[in-house]
Amino acid sequence: MRPLQAFNSIPLLPEDLQALQRVFDRLCYEYRWPRESAQAQRCGRMLIQEFQAGTTDERLLLLAGRSFVSRSHRERRPA
Repeated sequence: MRPLQAFNSIPLLPEDLQALQRVFDRLCYEYRWPRESAQAQRCGRMLIQEFQAGTTDERLLLLAGRSFVSRSHRERRPA
């Protein structure tokens, strides 16, 4: 598995990556995703983008991740 990477070529500090990894790991645990799964990777990309947009608090990142999963599930369900 590739490590989390910044998308805007903005380097993330080691402590930033550690925080993102903790949130990512928690979401993978909660949703029982293998870390290499497509769902986990999409969520990881969203977390990095959210972090780079200014959401650096782990608790808020976790809420953003859960919201992302919830929206993804709603969008896939037939109306």
